[in-house]
Amino acid sequence: MSSIGGFLAAGLIGAYKYRTRGTMSTSVFLMQLRVAAQGTVVGCLTIGLAYSMAKEYLFDKAPKENAKSLTN
Repeated sequence: MSSIGGFLAAGLIGAYKYRTRGTMSTSVFLMQLRVAAQGTVVGCLTIGLAYSMAKEYLFDKAPKENAKSLTN
């Protein structure tokens, strides 16, 4: 759900900034908006991956019980 909220917020902010862009051309504005959106996505993916790796390798020190041996 938070990704949908983030998408809507980014769309509303982009629409507002488009209306108040002044003399900047539309193509330059859209190029800057695309770069900002891509940077945000890369940042979110990096933070999510770092959190996932930290949770799995640093914070979860309990032994895994679902690993079964190959011998009976």
